[in-house]
Amino acid sequence: MLALPWKQTFCLVFGVSVAILMSGCPKPPVEEKAARPSTTGPAFGTETAAETPEATKGEGVGIADQAEPSAQPGKEGPSMEPPAEEKPQEQPGDEMKAAAPEGAAAGQEQTAPEAAAESQTVPQGTPFEVKVPLGLPPVPIPEDNPMTVEKIELGKMLYFDKRVSADGTISCATCHDPKMAWAEHLPTSKGIHGKVGERNAPTVINAAYATSQDWDGRAKTLEEQAVGPVANPIEMGHTIEGMVQTLDNIPQYQELFKRVFGTGVNAENFAKAVAAFERTILSGNSPYDRYRAGERDALTEAQKRGLKVFEESGCADCHAPPLFSTYEFYNAGIGMNKEKPDEGRKSVTGKEEDMGAFRVPSLREVANTGPYFHDGSVATLEEAVAIMAKGGIDNPHRSADFDTVRESEITAEQQKDLVEFLKALSGEFPVIEPPQLP
Repeated sequence: MLALPWKQTFCLVFGVSVAILMSGCPKPPVEEKAARPSTTGPAFGTETAAETPEATKGEGVGIADQAEPSAQPGKEGPSMEPPAEEKPQEQPGDEMKAAAPEGAAAGQEQTAPEAAAESQTVPQGTPFEVKVPLGLPPVPIPEDNPMTVEKIELGKMLYFDKRVSADGTISCATCHDPKMAWAEHLPTSKGIHGKVGERNAPTVINAAYATSQDWDGRAKTLEEQAVGPVANPIEMGHTIEGMVQTLDNIPQYQELFKRVFGTGVNAENFAKAVAAFERTILSGNSPYDRYRAGERDALTEAQKRGLKVFEESGCADCHAPPLFSTYEFYNAGIGMNKEKPDEGRKSVTGKEEDMGAFRVPSLREVANTGPYFHDGSVATLEEAVAIMAKGGIDNPHRSADFDTVRESEITAEQQKDLVEFLKALSGEFPVIEPPQLP
Protein backbone atom coordinates (compact mmCIF):
# COMPACT_ATOMS: atom_id res chain seq x y z
CA MET A 1 0.00 0.00 0.00
CA LEU A 2 1.08 3.53 -0.61
CA ALA A 3 0.19 6.65 1.24
CA LEU A 4 -0.16 9.89 -0.61
CA PRO A 5 2.49 12.28 0.74
CA TRP A 6 0.37 15.32 0.19
CA LYS A 7 -0.38 17.73 2.93
CA GLN A 8 -3.30 20.03 3.22
CA THR A 9 -2.39 23.69 3.45
CA PHE A 10 -5.10 24.62 5.92
CA CYS A 11 -5.35 24.22 9.67
CA LEU A 12 -7.61 21.16 9.69
CA VAL A 13 -7.08 17.84 7.97
CA PHE A 14 -8.56 14.41 7.95
CA GLY A 15 -7.28 13.47 11.38
CA VAL A 16 -9.30 16.18 13.11
CA SER A 17 -11.28 14.83 16.03
CA VAL A 18 -15.00 15.26 16.38
CA ALA A 19 -14.44 17.45 19.42
CA ILE A 20 -12.16 19.79 17.47
CA LEU A 21 -14.54 19.96 14.52
CA MET A 22 -17.56 20.72 16.70
CA SER A 23 -15.72 23.37 18.70
CA GLY A 24 -14.68 25.17 15.57
CA CYS A 25 -11.17 25.68 17.00
CA PRO A 26 -8.45 25.26 14.36
CA LYS A 27 -5.84 22.65 15.17
CA PRO A 28 -2.56 21.65 13.52
CA PRO A 29 -2.81 18.98 10.84
CA VAL A 30 -2.20 15.36 11.70
CA GLU A 31 -0.02 13.55 9.18
CA GLU A 32 -1.25 10.26 7.81
CA LYS A 33 0.83 7.15 7.39
CA ALA A 34 2.41 6.55 4.03
CA ALA A 35 3.03 3.25 2.37
CA ARG A 36 3.88 2.17 -1.17
CA PRO A 37 1.54 -0.42 -2.70
CA SER A 38 3.02 -3.78 -3.50
CA THR A 39 3.88 -4.27 -7.15
CA THR A 40 3.06 -7.93 -6.95
CA GLY A 41 -0.50 -7.71 -5.67
CA PRO A 42 -3.60 -8.53 -7.68
CA ALA A 43 -4.97 -6.09 -10.26
CA PHE A 44 -7.10 -5.22 -13.56
CA GLY A 45 -10.51 -3.60 -12.96
CA THR A 46 -10.57 -0.64 -10.68
CA GLU A 47 -13.47 1.79 -10.30
CA THR A 48 -15.72 3.37 -7.63
CA ALA A 49 -18.40 2.13 -5.53
CA ALA A 50 -22.17 1.42 -5.15
CA GLU A 51 -25.63 1.12 -6.45
CA THR A 52 -28.89 2.96 -6.73
CA PRO A 53 -31.79 1.83 -4.57
CA GLU A 54 -33.45 -0.22 -7.28
CA ALA A 55 -30.26 -2.04 -8.20
CA THR A 56 -29.24 -5.34 -6.72
CA LYS A 57 -25.87 -5.92 -8.38
CA GLY A 58 -23.92 -4.69 -5.35
CA GLU A 59 -20.85 -2.64 -6.23
CA GLY A 60 -20.03 -0.64 -3.11
CA VAL A 61 -20.14 3.02 -1.93
CA GLY A 62 -21.75 5.59 -3.92
CA ILE A 63 -22.45 8.97 -4.41
CA ALA A 64 -25.47 14.57 -7.14
CA ASP A 65 -23.90 17.16 -9.52
CA GLN A 66 -20.26 16.83 -10.56
CA ALA A 67 -18.49 18.93 -13.15
CA GLU A 68 -16.82 17.16 -16.04
CA PRO A 69 -13.01 17.01 -15.95
CA SER A 70 -11.39 20.07 -17.46
CA ALA A 71 -9.53 17.85 -19.90
CA GLN A 72 -11.46 15.19 -21.77
CA PRO A 73 -10.18 11.81 -20.58
CA GLY A 74 -8.75 9.73 -23.31
CA LYS A 75 -7.62 12.51 -25.61
CA GLU A 76 -3.97 12.40 -24.60
CA GLY A 77 -1.93 9.51 -25.89
CA PRO A 78 1.07 8.12 -24.01
CA SER A 79 4.52 9.22 -25.06
CA MET A 80 7.21 6.59 -24.80
CA GLU A 81 10.10 8.99 -24.31
CA PRO A 82 10.22 11.66 -21.62
CA PRO A 83 10.77 15.31 -22.66
CA ALA A 84 14.37 15.81 -23.76
CA GLU A 85 15.09 18.84 -21.61
CA GLU A 86 12.48 18.57 -18.90
CA LYS A 87 13.87 17.78 -15.45
CA PRO A 88 12.15 15.58 -12.88
CA GLN A 89 9.74 17.49 -10.72
CA GLU A 90 10.87 17.55 -7.10
CA GLN A 91 7.53 18.77 -5.84
CA PRO A 92 4.89 16.65 -7.60
CA GLY A 93 1.44 18.03 -7.91
CA ASP A 94 -0.70 20.84 -9.13
CA GLU A 95 -3.07 22.72 -6.95
CA MET A 96 -6.60 23.70 -7.65
CA LYS A 97 -8.72 25.91 -5.48
CA ALA A 98 -12.17 24.65 -4.69
CA ALA A 99 -15.07 26.36 -6.37
CA ALA A 100 -16.48 29.32 -4.50
CA PRO A 101 -19.72 28.76 -2.62
CA GLU A 102 -22.97 29.55 -4.37
CA GLY A 103 -23.74 33.24 -4.39
CA ALA A 104 -20.06 34.20 -4.48
CA ALA A 105 -19.50 34.04 -8.23
CA ALA A 106 -17.33 36.76 -9.73
CA GLY A 107 -19.29 39.86 -10.58
CA GLN A 108 -22.36 38.86 -8.58
CA GLU A 109 -23.40 41.62 -6.24
CA GLN A 110 -25.32 41.26 -3.00
CA THR A 111 -26.94 43.84 -0.81
CA ALA A 112 -25.78 44.06 2.79
CA PRO A 113 -28.97 42.48 4.19
CA GLU A 114 -28.76 39.63 1.66
CA ALA A 115 -25.13 38.97 2.47
CA ALA A 116 -25.83 39.06 6.19
CA ALA A 117 -28.74 36.64 5.85
CA GLU A 118 -26.64 34.25 3.78
CA SER A 119 -23.74 34.32 6.24
CA GLN A 120 -26.14 33.40 9.02
CA THR A 121 -27.69 30.42 7.25
CA VAL A 122 -24.91 29.00 5.03
CA PRO A 123 -21.61 28.44 6.85
CA GLN A 124 -18.62 29.19 4.66
CA GLY A 125 -16.26 26.75 6.33
CA THR A 126 -12.50 26.59 5.86
CA PRO A 127 -11.73 26.41 2.12
CA PHE A 128 -9.78 23.31 1.11
CA GLU A 129 -7.33 23.16 -1.79
CA VAL A 130 -6.96 19.77 -3.43
CA LYS A 131 -3.27 19.19 -3.99
CA VAL A 132 -3.05 17.02 -7.08
CA PRO A 133 -0.22 14.47 -7.33
CA LEU A 134 2.20 14.49 -10.26
CA GLY A 135 0.57 13.22 -13.44
CA LEU A 136 -3.07 14.03 -12.64
CA PRO A 137 -5.24 16.89 -13.97
CA PRO A 138 -7.06 19.28 -11.61
CA VAL A 139 -9.92 17.66 -9.71
CA PRO A 140 -13.33 18.81 -11.00
CA ILE A 141 -15.34 20.35 -8.15
CA PRO A 142 -19.11 20.92 -8.49
CA GLU A 143 -20.19 24.52 -8.05
CA ASP A 144 -22.89 23.46 -5.60
CA ASN A 145 -20.51 21.39 -3.47
CA PRO A 146 -17.35 23.42 -2.76
CA MET A 147 -14.63 21.75 -0.75
CA THR A 148 -14.16 22.72 2.89
CA VAL A 149 -12.11 21.13 5.63
CA GLU A 150 -15.16 20.66 7.83
CA LYS A 151 -17.22 19.04 5.08
CA ILE A 152 -14.43 16.60 4.21
CA GLU A 153 -14.01 15.63 7.85
CA LEU A 154 -17.75 15.02 8.17
CA GLY A 155 -17.67 12.98 4.96
CA LYS A 156 -14.86 10.87 6.35
CA MET A 157 -16.89 10.07 9.46
CA LEU A 158 -19.91 9.09 7.38
CA TYR A 159 -17.72 6.97 5.08
CA PHE A 160 -16.52 4.87 8.01
CA ASP A 161 -19.80 4.81 10.00
CA LYS A 162 -21.52 1.41 9.92
CA ARG A 163 -24.68 2.90 11.38
CA VAL A 164 -25.71 4.02 7.88
CA SER A 165 -26.61 0.37 7.20
CA ALA A 166 -29.83 -1.21 8.47
CA ASP A 167 -28.15 -3.46 11.04
CA GLY A 168 -25.05 -1.38 11.77
CA THR A 169 -22.59 -3.83 10.19
CA ILE A 170 -21.67 -2.26 6.83
CA SER A 171 -19.97 1.04 6.02
CA CYS A 172 -18.58 2.42 2.78
CA ALA A 173 -15.13 1.39 4.03
CA THR A 174 -16.25 -2.22 4.44
CA CYS A 175 -16.09 -2.81 0.67
CA HIS A 176 -13.75 0.07 -0.18
CA ASP A 177 -11.04 -0.35 2.41
CA PRO A 178 -8.17 2.19 2.49
CA LYS A 179 -5.81 -0.63 3.46
CA MET A 180 -6.78 -2.56 0.32
CA ALA A 181 -6.16 0.35 -2.06
CA TRP A 182 -9.71 1.54 -1.36
CA ALA A 183 -11.16 -1.65 -2.81
CA GLU A 184 -11.66 -5.18 -1.48
CA HIS A 185 -9.72 -8.26 -2.51
CA LEU A 186 -12.82 -10.39 -3.08
CA PRO A 187 -14.53 -11.23 -6.38
CA THR A 188 -17.76 -9.72 -5.05
CA SER A 189 -18.41 -8.17 -1.66
CA LYS A 190 -20.66 -9.33 1.16
CA GLY A 191 -23.35 -6.91 2.24
CA ILE A 192 -25.97 -6.93 4.96
CA HIS A 193 -26.81 -10.34 6.46
CA GLY A 194 -23.98 -11.88 4.42
CA LYS A 195 -25.71 -11.30 1.09
CA VAL A 196 -23.34 -11.41 -1.88
CA GLY A 197 -23.62 -9.12 -4.89
CA GLU A 198 -22.83 -9.91 -8.52
CA ARG A 199 -20.27 -7.18 -9.18
CA ASN A 200 -16.78 -6.46 -7.94
CA ALA A 201 -16.35 -3.49 -5.61
CA PRO A 202 -14.23 -0.98 -7.55
CA THR A 203 -11.66 1.28 -5.93
CA VAL A 204 -12.53 4.80 -4.81
CA ILE A 205 -9.08 6.00 -5.92
CA ASN A 206 -9.36 8.72 -8.60
CA ALA A 207 -13.15 8.24 -8.78
CA ALA A 208 -13.27 12.05 -8.64
CA TYR A 209 -12.39 12.13 -12.36
CA ALA A 210 -14.90 9.59 -13.64
CA THR A 211 -17.62 10.95 -15.93
CA SER A 212 -20.05 8.40 -14.47
CA GLN A 213 -20.06 6.01 -11.53
CA ASP A 214 -20.78 2.28 -11.14
CA TRP A 215 -19.75 -0.39 -13.63
CA ASP A 216 -22.83 0.37 -15.73
CA GLY A 217 -22.63 4.17 -15.33
CA ARG A 218 -26.06 4.52 -13.73
CA ALA A 219 -24.87 7.22 -11.34
CA LYS A 220 -23.72 10.41 -13.03
CA THR A 221 -21.85 11.89 -10.07
CA LEU A 222 -20.17 10.94 -6.84
CA GLU A 223 -23.01 12.63 -4.98
CA GLU A 224 -25.62 10.55 -6.77
CA GLN A 225 -23.58 7.43 -6.14
CA ALA A 226 -23.18 8.05 -2.42
CA VAL A 227 -26.73 7.22 -1.44
CA GLY A 228 -27.09 4.20 -3.74
CA PRO A 229 -25.64 1.51 -1.44
CA VAL A 230 -27.68 2.72 1.52
CA ALA A 231 -30.99 1.57 0.02
CA ASN A 232 -29.57 -1.36 -1.93
CA PRO A 233 -31.07 -4.54 -0.39
CA ILE A 234 -27.83 -6.46 -0.92
CA GLU A 235 -25.41 -3.81 0.30
CA MET A 236 -26.65 -1.78 3.28
CA GLY A 237 -30.31 -2.79 3.20
CA HIS A 238 -31.59 0.46 4.70
CA THR A 239 -33.98 3.14 3.47
CA ILE A 240 -32.82 6.67 2.81
CA GLU A 241 -35.34 7.96 5.34
CA GLY A 242 -34.24 5.40 7.89
CA MET A 243 -30.56 6.26 7.45
CA VAL A 244 -31.29 9.99 7.86
CA GLN A 245 -33.32 9.28 11.01
CA THR A 246 -30.51 7.17 12.45
CA LEU A 247 -27.97 9.96 12.00
CA ASP A 248 -30.42 12.64 13.16
CA ASN A 249 -30.84 10.76 16.43
CA ILE A 250 -27.14 11.35 17.16
CA PRO A 251 -26.77 14.86 18.69
CA GLN A 252 -23.19 15.28 17.51
CA TYR A 253 -24.18 14.63 13.89
CA GLN A 254 -27.01 17.16 14.22
CA GLU A 255 -24.46 19.76 15.29
CA LEU A 256 -21.91 18.79 12.63
CA PHE A 257 -24.43 19.02 9.77
CA LYS A 258 -25.57 22.43 11.03
CA ARG A 259 -21.97 23.66 11.22
CA VAL A 260 -21.13 22.42 7.72
CA PHE A 261 -24.38 23.01 5.83
CA GLY A 262 -26.48 25.28 8.03
CA THR A 263 -29.24 22.65 8.13
CA GLY A 264 -30.02 19.42 9.89
CA VAL A 265 -29.25 15.92 8.64
CA ASN A 266 -30.65 15.13 5.18
CA ALA A 267 -29.79 12.79 2.31
CA GLU A 268 -28.53 15.51 -0.04
CA ASN A 269 -25.98 16.81 2.43
CA PHE A 270 -24.99 13.27 3.41
CA ALA A 271 -24.13 12.67 -0.24
CA LYS A 272 -22.26 15.98 -0.57
CA ALA A 273 -20.11 15.27 2.46
CA VAL A 274 -19.18 11.75 1.38
CA ALA A 275 -18.45 12.94 -2.18
CA ALA A 276 -16.23 15.76 -0.90
CA PHE A 277 -14.21 13.26 1.11
CA GLU A 278 -13.88 10.87 -1.83
CA ARG A 279 -12.53 13.67 -4.05
CA THR A 280 -9.43 13.72 -1.86
CA ILE A 281 -8.61 10.05 -2.54
CA LEU A 282 -6.12 10.37 -5.39
CA SER A 283 -3.18 8.39 -6.74
CA GLY A 284 -0.40 9.81 -8.89
CA ASN A 285 3.37 10.34 -8.77
CA SER A 286 3.88 6.81 -10.08
CA PRO A 287 7.09 5.64 -11.79
CA TYR A 288 5.28 6.25 -15.09
CA ASP A 289 4.50 9.84 -14.07
CA ARG A 290 8.09 10.48 -13.04
CA TYR A 291 9.33 9.00 -16.31
CA ARG A 292 7.01 11.32 -18.22
CA ALA A 293 8.37 14.21 -16.17
CA GLY A 294 11.90 13.46 -17.35
CA GLU A 295 13.23 10.93 -14.84
CA ARG A 296 14.66 8.48 -17.37
CA ASP A 297 15.48 5.79 -14.82
CA ALA A 298 11.99 5.75 -13.29
CA LEU A 299 10.98 2.81 -15.50
CA THR A 300 12.82 -0.47 -15.89
CA GLU A 301 13.75 -1.68 -19.36
CA ALA A 302 10.90 -4.21 -19.25
CA GLN A 303 8.47 -1.45 -18.29
CA LYS A 304 9.69 0.72 -21.16
CA ARG A 305 9.12 -2.16 -23.56
CA GLY A 306 5.69 -2.68 -22.02
CA LEU A 307 4.84 0.99 -22.52
CA LYS A 308 5.72 0.67 -26.20
CA VAL A 309 3.43 -2.36 -26.55
CA PHE A 310 0.71 -0.52 -24.63
CA GLU A 311 0.70 2.45 -26.98
CA GLU A 312 1.26 0.57 -30.25
CA SER A 313 -1.21 -2.29 -29.79
CA GLY A 314 -4.32 -0.20 -29.08
CA CYS A 315 -4.46 -0.59 -25.29
CA ALA A 316 -4.28 3.19 -24.87
CA ASP A 317 -7.34 3.69 -27.09
CA CYS A 318 -9.55 2.75 -24.13
CA HIS A 319 -7.08 3.19 -21.27
CA ALA A 320 -5.82 6.62 -22.30
CA PRO A 321 -3.47 8.62 -20.06
CA PRO A 322 -3.34 10.52 -17.83
CA LEU A 323 -6.29 8.77 -16.15
CA PHE A 324 -5.80 5.52 -18.10
CA SER A 325 -9.50 5.32 -18.91
CA THR A 326 -11.91 7.01 -21.29
CA TYR A 327 -14.79 5.96 -19.00
CA GLU A 328 -16.68 4.66 -22.02
CA PHE A 329 -18.52 1.32 -22.17
CA TYR A 330 -17.43 -1.83 -24.01
CA ASN A 331 -18.24 -5.52 -24.13
CA ALA A 332 -15.08 -7.58 -23.63
CA GLY A 333 -16.99 -10.84 -23.30
CA ILE A 334 -16.42 -11.28 -19.58
CA GLY A 335 -19.22 -13.37 -18.06
CA MET A 336 -21.17 -13.55 -21.32
CA ASN A 337 -21.05 -17.36 -21.27
CA LYS A 338 -23.27 -17.50 -18.19
CA GLU A 339 -26.83 -18.79 -18.48
CA LYS A 340 -28.05 -15.32 -17.50
CA PRO A 341 -25.23 -12.84 -18.18
CA ASP A 342 -25.11 -9.42 -16.55
CA GLU A 343 -26.67 -6.90 -18.97
CA GLY A 344 -24.27 -4.16 -17.88
CA ARG A 345 -24.88 -0.82 -19.59
CA LYS A 346 -28.06 -2.15 -21.23
CA SER A 347 -29.73 -2.20 -17.82
CA VAL A 348 -29.40 1.59 -17.82
CA THR A 349 -30.00 2.53 -21.47
CA GLY A 350 -32.26 -0.32 -22.57
CA LYS A 351 -30.29 -0.52 -25.83
CA GLU A 352 -29.45 -3.94 -27.21
CA GLU A 353 -26.07 -2.69 -28.45
CA ASP A 354 -25.12 -2.02 -24.82
CA MET A 355 -25.65 -5.64 -23.79
CA GLY A 356 -22.78 -6.81 -21.60
CA ALA A 357 -20.92 -3.49 -21.91
CA PHE A 358 -19.18 -2.12 -18.82
CA ARG A 359 -17.29 1.03 -18.03
CA VAL A 360 -13.58 1.02 -18.79
CA PRO A 361 -11.77 0.95 -15.43
CA SER A 362 -8.77 3.14 -14.79
CA LEU A 363 -5.49 1.23 -14.76
CA ARG A 364 -3.91 3.41 -12.08
CA GLU A 365 -3.21 1.20 -9.04
CA VAL A 366 -4.34 -1.81 -11.07
CA ALA A 367 -1.58 -3.93 -9.54
CA ASN A 368 -3.16 -3.45 -6.11
CA THR A 369 -6.88 -3.67 -6.79
CA GLY A 370 -7.61 -7.18 -8.01
CA PRO A 371 -9.45 -9.39 -8.64
CA TYR A 372 -10.43 -8.03 -12.01
CA PHE A 373 -13.30 -7.13 -14.32
CA HIS A 374 -16.87 -6.31 -13.34
CA ASP A 375 -17.52 -9.71 -11.80
CA GLY A 376 -14.13 -10.20 -10.13
CA SER A 377 -13.77 -13.46 -12.04
CA VAL A 378 -10.07 -13.07 -12.89
CA ALA A 379 -7.65 -13.43 -9.99
CA THR A 380 -4.33 -12.22 -11.41
CA LEU A 381 -3.05 -9.34 -13.49
CA GLU A 382 -1.26 -11.77 -15.77
CA GLU A 383 -4.50 -13.59 -16.58
CA ALA A 384 -6.35 -10.32 -17.16
CA VAL A 385 -3.67 -9.12 -19.57
CA ALA A 386 -3.76 -12.44 -21.43
CA ILE A 387 -7.52 -12.12 -21.96
CA MET A 388 -7.36 -8.55 -23.19
CA ALA A 389 -4.28 -9.22 -25.36
CA LYS A 390 -6.54 -11.50 -27.40
CA GLY A 391 -9.13 -8.76 -27.81
CA GLY A 392 -11.46 -10.12 -25.16
CA ILE A 393 -13.73 -13.15 -25.38
CA ASP A 394 -15.89 -13.77 -28.45
CA ASN A 395 -19.62 -13.30 -28.04
CA PRO A 396 -22.38 -11.80 -30.24
CA HIS A 397 -22.04 -8.43 -28.51
CA ARG A 398 -18.24 -8.11 -28.29
CA SER A 399 -17.13 -4.55 -29.08
CA ALA A 400 -15.33 -4.21 -32.41
CA ASP A 401 -12.99 -1.72 -30.73
CA PHE A 402 -10.99 -4.68 -29.45
CA ASP A 403 -10.09 -5.78 -32.98
CA THR A 404 -7.06 -3.48 -33.00
CA VAL A 405 -5.59 -5.26 -30.00
CA ARG A 406 -6.41 -8.69 -31.43
CA GLU A 407 -4.77 -7.88 -34.75
CA SER A 408 -1.61 -6.75 -32.94
CA GLU A 409 -0.94 -10.38 -32.01
CA ILE A 410 0.73 -9.57 -28.72
CA THR A 411 3.24 -12.30 -27.86
CA ALA A 412 3.70 -14.01 -24.50
CA GLU A 413 6.92 -12.05 -23.89
CA GLN A 414 5.19 -8.79 -24.72
CA GLN A 415 2.42 -9.68 -22.29
CA LYS A 416 5.02 -10.03 -19.55
CA ASP A 417 6.36 -6.58 -20.40
CA LEU A 418 2.81 -5.20 -20.34
CA VAL A 419 2.31 -6.55 -16.83
CA GLU A 420 5.53 -4.88 -15.71
CA PHE A 421 4.41 -1.58 -17.25
CA LEU A 422 1.05 -1.77 -15.47
CA LYS A 423 2.88 -2.16 -12.17
CA ALA A 424 4.54 1.19 -12.94
CA LEU A 425 1.11 2.82 -12.66
CA SER A 426 1.11 2.23 -8.89
CA GLY A 427 1.72 5.57 -7.24
CA GLU A 428 0.95 7.21 -3.94
CA PHE A 429 -2.43 7.40 -2.26
CA PRO A 430 -3.68 8.18 1.25
CA VAL A 431 -4.00 5.38 3.77
CA ILE A 432 -6.45 6.74 6.33
CA GLU A 433 -7.30 5.29 9.73
CA PRO A 434 -10.95 5.25 10.82
CA PRO A 435 -11.81 8.49 12.63
CA GLN A 436 -13.40 8.86 16.04
CA LEU A 437 -17.14 8.75 15.41
CA PRO A 438 -19.87 10.67 17.24
